Amino acid sequence: MSRADQRDESDCVCSVGMKLTWDINDPKLPQDLKQFDPFQEWTDGYVRYIYSADDKNAQRHLSGWAMRNTNNHNCQILKKSCLGVVVCSRGCTLTDGSRLQLRPAICDKARQKQQKKLCPNCNAALELLPCRGHSGYPVTNFWRVDGKAIFFQAKGVHDHPRPESKSETEARRSSVKRRVSSPPFTPKRRLIETQ
Repeated sequence: MSRADQRDESDCVCSVGMKLTWDINDPKLPQDLKQFDPFQEWTDGYVRYIYSADDKNAQRHLSGWAMRNTNNHNCQILKKSCLGVVVCSRGCTLTDGSRLQLRPAICDKARQKQQKKLCPNCNAALELLPCRGHSGYPVTNFWRVDGKAIFFQAKGVHDHPRPESKSETEARRSSVKRRVSSPPFTPKRRLIETQ
């Protein structure tokens, strides 16, 4: 390797996964890795990362995008496809100036039910903007555990806004449940008042 090649490789700001030549379907993936990529929750574009097998987020196949498992004929590779984002059909603006960008439900039946609901802000219909960022098909993420590494490859560029993250969805749902289920006064107080 020439000095120019060494300098170009060391100056590269791309991921460890992008510096090496591999594809998720290769029979043999790079081994004896000295360095791993930091975990990326919001991957976009045609990218490759190599995570440590000890990385908890990589073990959970975490993604900020709403992804569902897709039928894959190679049991060594987990394939996930993007579901897009649920938005207000009127495109209304929330009080903080942002737009409603809900996470689509993973299950088909639950997603259909979700789209029959009304926008919590303006009562317009909700609609699903499907992901078509991989040549008209959903963006696809691939995960493969091999040795001490978790190999990740994404194909496609998301053509829709980001949905709220999974943690934001869970926080919003739990705050709604607390408001709905909390009684106006505690049961102890009721006992005192009835005596």
